[in-house]
This record gives sequence, structure tokens and C-alpha cells, in this order.
Amino acid sequence: MSEQQQQQSNAQSNAPAVSGAQGDRNEAARVQSFRIDNHDVVRVPPRERDYMPYSYHHSFYGRDPHYFGYRVEVLPPRYTRVRYYGVDYYYYNNCYYRPYGSHYVICRPPVGVIVERASLVDVVLAAVTFSFYNNVYRSYTGFDSYSRYIDQQNRTIAQNNAILARQNSMIALNLTSAQDSYTLANRLGLAQSYAYANQPYYYQDGVFYIINSRGQYQVIVPPAGALVDELPDDFDTIVLGGTEFYRVDDTIYRVILVSGRPYLEVLGQMYGTMARRYSLF
Repeated sequence: MSEQQQQQSNAQSNAPAVSGAQGDRNEAARVQSFRIDNHDVVRVPPRERDYMPYSYHHSFYGRDPHYFGYRVEVLPPRYTRVRYYGVDYYYYNNCYYRPYGSHYVICRPPVGVIVERASLVDVVLAAVTFSFYNNVYRSYTGFDSYSRYIDQQNRTIAQNNAILARQNSMIALNLTSAQDSYTLANRLGLAQSYAYANQPYYYQDGVFYIINSRGQYQVIVPPAGALVDELPDDFDTIVLGGTEFYRVDDTIYRVILVSGRPYLEVLGQMYGTMARRYSLF
């Protein structure tokens, strides 16, 4: 965001609230002014840039550049083939690859990957804030393994959040936001993964983590309502239902305002036929 845009955002966040249609127009204008990419410049996605040597990028949890989305012509000579949720990955030196045409793309770790905390001792992960929590369990009609993972996860989370909702006024205040987000995601054909109200979440370069019961960092499905300041280099801009959104892998983000400040909010996950339609792989 430019300095001028930041000043405008600060001024507007301190201004009295405007209700009704005028307030909606003002909020829409502020969201429209926020851009994560310069639309006047032709953007070259990482997968269309020059090939990289497999030895150049770094482990997905390191603090050095990850180069997710970049192509490599050949795999490392000692890679291991691993399978997560029906998808084959190629793994070497804490880096993951996916086939892309006749070559490969450096990709994010699949959901469920465990990282020992000692490996992250020098890495700064951003603590994630949320615009809302869900306290209602909702099932999905998808039948692929990814949506079943979300469905199972949400059943437990919703049960816990229903209890917390009676104790945490913040959740009660955000029920409308949660319902509005779910309604939009459902209309667009997205599934939503929920967040525990009492669970810390962490983010780095498009990857979300929790600390599991064994004290390890575990890669999770990006939870709906999570707010981040920026997206990784390999994001795409797509139009769903006539509205522009941002995509990172199967995760869809939208720009929203929270107390007058623009954020990128996780809206939901593409899955099934929709995910395959937009997949790079």
C-alpha cells in the first residue's frame, strides 16, 4: 500500500461510521483502492519464468525464498516419492515438487506435513488474526479426499466453538460475518475450513500451521476468516461469480476491511471439479 493510501485508510478508520448505502459505497471504494499487485504492469507468473536449478531454492519452512510455483527441469537425484490425499509429491531436502507438463514445479507442503519445532528456531512465523470464527457445523457434498478432510476437521472444531461461544463474546459478535462469508463461499462452490477459537495459528508464504498436541508445527488447510497482509509471489487473480478474487493453490482470498484497514481474508477452498478446473497440475 502506498503512503497516500495508508494515510487515507487511517483517516477513514478514525472517521465516524456511515450507515446504509453510502457507508457500503465508501467501504467498497476503500477495498477497491487496495491492490496487492500493480495492474498496470504485465505480471509474469513464476511458472512461466526461467527454469531454476533444484539446488537453488530452500526448504519450505526456511526464512530464505521458497520460490513456490517456479519450474525445475529435473528432480534432485535422491528424491523420495510421497503420496498425500491421492496426490503424488516428490520430496528432497525439505522441499516438495509436483509434475507440471514435462517438468516440475516447486510447491507448498501438503496438508498434514509435520515440522519439528527445532527446525523453525530461527524462522519468524506470523501470528494469524481472524475476522470471525464459526460455531456451526456444516457438511459438504464433495466426495474427494480433500473435502472429507475439511468435513472431519470442522465437525470437531464446531463442537468446541459451540461451547466457547457461550463464553467468548467476540465469537457472538462475529456470527453475522461468519454467516455472510459462508453464504458467499457456498454460492461460489467453495468449502470452508474452520478455526479453533482458542488455537494459535501461524502463517508464512501461503502456508498455515498449528502446533499440534506433540508440540510440532503441522501444516493445515487455510481456515476461513484468517487475515494476512500479503500473498506469495505465485498468486493468481481469478473471477468467480463476476467478482475478482485471489488464488494461492486451492485457497481463495478476498480483500476486506477490518476497522478501516485492508486485509486479505481466506474465503474458502476450491475442491473437486472446481479445483481440477483451475489446477496447474
